[in-house]
Amino acid sequence: MKKFVFTMQKMRDYKKQILESEKNKLMTLRKEQYTMENRISELDENMLNLGKRQTEAMLAGTKSSDLILFNMQKDGIRREKTQLSYQLNILLMTIERQRKAVVKISQEVSGLDKLEEQQREEYNKLAAKESQNAIEEFLSFKLSAQKTC
Repeated sequence: MKKFVFTMQKMRDYKKQILESEKNKLMTLRKEQYTMENRISELDENMLNLGKRQTEAMLAGTKSSDLILFNMQKDGIRREKTQLSYQLNILLMTIERQRKAVVKISQEVSGLDKLEEQQREEYNKLAAKESQNAIEEFLSFKLSAQKTC
């Protein structure tokens, strides 16, 4: 009997390549998410530090121009944080779409794996049947040869 060959091997290999590519895209998006979240945390920390410095400056007695400067810095941080939050929300939606794509392709690969398993089982059954038939033919031949002697 000829060697087992999965009929959909090329298709499965192609799907696996696509799956790896999609996983890499997802990983890149998640890295970008992590970077944005870290930047937002930095901005929050900067805002707290700026607020402390402003409070200290006010208690020490400062010029109104310094207070205006503090407020301008806070506004800049708020604007950057708002922009990053907006970009992060868009990124999270993109990540979810990408995750769904990875799951879909993963399911397709899994389906092809199951199909191969079924075909391999069928092949093994046929191989066992063929072996059994060969043994029966051999025994039959041996018995008929002994009867003629």
